[in-house]
Amino acid sequence: MTQKRTLLVVGALSENPAVYTYASSFIASFERLGFKVASFNYRKKRLPLPIHTMTKKIHEAAIRRALSAQVAKPDIIFCIKTEIMTSELVHSLKKNGARLFLFYPDSPFALWNGNSCTNVVESLHGFDHVLIWSHELIPALYSAGCSAVHYFPFAYDAQLFAHTLELTDADFVRYTSDVCFVGTWEPEREQWLTAIVDRLPHLNLAIWGNEWNHKIAAGHPLFKALRGKAIYKDEMRKAFMCSKINLNFMRKQNIQAHNMRTFEVPAAGAFLLSQRTHEQAYMLFEEGTSIACFATFDELIQKIEWFLLHEQERLFILQQAFLRVQYFTLDAQLAKLETLRF
Repeated sequence: MTQKRTLLVVGALSENPAVYTYASSFIASFERLGFKVASFNYRKKRLPLPIHTMTKKIHEAAIRRALSAQVAKPDIIFCIKTEIMTSELVHSLKKNGARLFLFYPDSPFALWNGNSCTNVVESLHGFDHVLIWSHELIPALYSAGCSAVHYFPFAYDAQLFAHTLELTDADFVRYTSDVCFVGTWEPEREQWLTAIVDRLPHLNLAIWGNEWNHKIAAGHPLFKALRGKAIYKDEMRKAFMCSKINLNFMRKQNIQAHNMRTFEVPAAGAFLLSQRTHEQAYMLFEEGTSIACFATFDELIQKIEWFLLHEQERLFILQQAFLRVQYFTLDAQLAKLETLRF
């Protein structure tokens, strides 16, 4: 009988089961693919150490010691972001023969916004394989010393979308909208959404996400559109399904690539209108057939008005997107990585 390969996932895991983390989906997917999986939460708030009040620097050092002291010696160590990683820790983890993988869900070079740090850049060369969601970042990663870089899109966890949701009357009251946006407040996103309500004041707009209630005061044009904090799993699916149009805005670090909403919205059987990028419009999907895109304020308003009036065209793109997104499940994308098999 063939012994299962062992794999350690190092990622940010929530201590609150109601809060979704991408790392938890990787763990479940690896288990379905036949690995014996262990996990290490590098953002654990409390450690079994005699230090109770720790600075960020001391806490990160404690996390690194705890990770380095892992009793289990896996065949593969799969790191998801792990911005606490140092070059020294990378080499220490490889001493026992484990192959080291890194999937970085932000740009490893985005030092300006806190999504990366010098630790990350300086440790890149030590990983055996680096997975990245943007074709444009691949040459930069090789220039940073990486020996093997693989394109890996923001694949979605199909298990979160597999079961049928029965929408109740209360669900329709809570989630129904013409246009919906699910995501954290950012100034650029506020500008896009404010332009929508300024031009389309009677639109039923729904905004879900963290920080909006702190940034948008009573009297602001967007105030009445605020529905609540961040939503996950079934709640997020319901919001997508109950909206005629779901918006997706790209952060600067996503350049011409995509993000998780690119796949999550069509996976929910909902219609996506996304800020145009080369990957979304020409590589992952086909604009006008399986995705709708915009680039300017005027184009965004025009597309919203047009798709609200043309239900059949909206449903056609929705259906084609749902078929296309089946290629981008987490199980399917991980199974394609031949480097995991050897």
